[in-house]
Amino acid sequence: MKIYSVGGSVRDEILKEKSSDKDFVVVGATVEEFLKKFPDAKKIGSSFPVFLVDGAEYAFARIEKKSGLGHHGFEIESHPEVTLIEDLKRRDLTINAMAEDIETGEIIDPFGGMKDLENKRIVHVTDAFAEDPLRVYRVARFASRFYDFSIDKTTIKLMNSLKKELNTLSVERVWAECLKALSSKKPARFFTVLDEAGVLDVHFPELYNLKNVPAGPVEYHPDDADSFHHTISALERVSDIQSGTDPLLSFSVMCHDLGKALTNPDDYPHHHGHDKSGVELIKAFSKRLKVPRKFEEAAVIFAKNHMKISRIFEMTPSKALKLIEEMGKFQSGIEGFLKCVEADSGKPANHLKSFIDKVLPALEIKLPEKWHNQGEKSAAMLNQLRIEKYKELKKQFLLT
Repeated sequence: MKIYSVGGSVRDEILKEKSSDKDFVVVGATVEEFLKKFPDAKKIGSSFPVFLVDGAEYAFARIEKKSGLGHHGFEIESHPEVTLIEDLKRRDLTINAMAEDIETGEIIDPFGGMKDLENKRIVHVTDAFAEDPLRVYRVARFASRFYDFSIDKTTIKLMNSLKKELNTLSVERVWAECLKALSSKKPARFFTVLDEAGVLDVHFPELYNLKNVPAGPVEYHPDDADSFHHTISALERVSDIQSGTDPLLSFSVMCHDLGKALTNPDDYPHHHGHDKSGVELIKAFSKRLKVPRKFEEAAVIFAKNHMKISRIFEMTPSKALKLIEEMGKFQSGIEGFLKCVEADSGKPANHLKSFIDKVLPALEIKLPEKWHNQGEKSAAMLNQLRIEKYKELKKQFLLT
């Protein structure tokens, strides 16, 4: 029996990066032999032997043969005669098809993964890549992590060949890959790679529909080819702004201009009301891909209010306070909201932040006890007290 560390942990070790988990492959052993060595192992696999040992997965070497559509359309063969090379051959990318002998530390690299890491290339192992549609999203996700890696042109073609099968994937799997990309160093690349492969429209039609739609008047969008390009640029900026990538911010930025796709072309280059019309698209997208509620809520708050924030100095005190309250409901708070604003505009939001910090105490004003329990009068009095405080603080800010 031989046991090898395989996949991402080997790749990350070579890159000297921390790996979140370790996976092992067992070669040349029966289940009985394995359990004799690891008597406390817990079986978790059903279609072939996979065991959990001290939190790590030990999967028996296997061969997969395509038998139907989709991510699960395979016949699996696992027995002691399956070799390590046969097991590695079924993997998606060369950089994920390496193994390390846990006894000797020897790296087994039959498909040139180490060279591709050195040359910063994402390449499929064999044409069997095209047997599993989930690999389309895995490649895009790895591209968002290894953002300075090029993708082999043949790999892109194989991704495109899987377009018809993408709808066989569960939306949970699609969202899981998307979420990993939104949490990565450069989430924008997930979507540009899908676009390059010609498959963006399958699960992300709201983004695809922004292509060839003007971003807006040229004085506000001098460098944006269209609304899709603007969204991608904003996503790139939000990943640069964050100290650690927050997928909630990335998702909110990704969705903020979806409403522009609904604009009547006669109104171009303007998109009046796109902030409101985009809300239903966000909700439809979130429902279709079963996006967690907190992501949907954050995206809706930013979409509804991202156009208002630039007008806050001209707003009535009542409207300005209401906007600040809305910003405070954003999942990452006012600070997170302003990071999204900065990503959208491409301009620092320091002045806005300083102003909001200054007037924020107006929302902390409490109603004097003598005005309690008077229904609408109580609400009106509290609002008036906050407005008066806001005016005072705004005046102080403008004088500094």
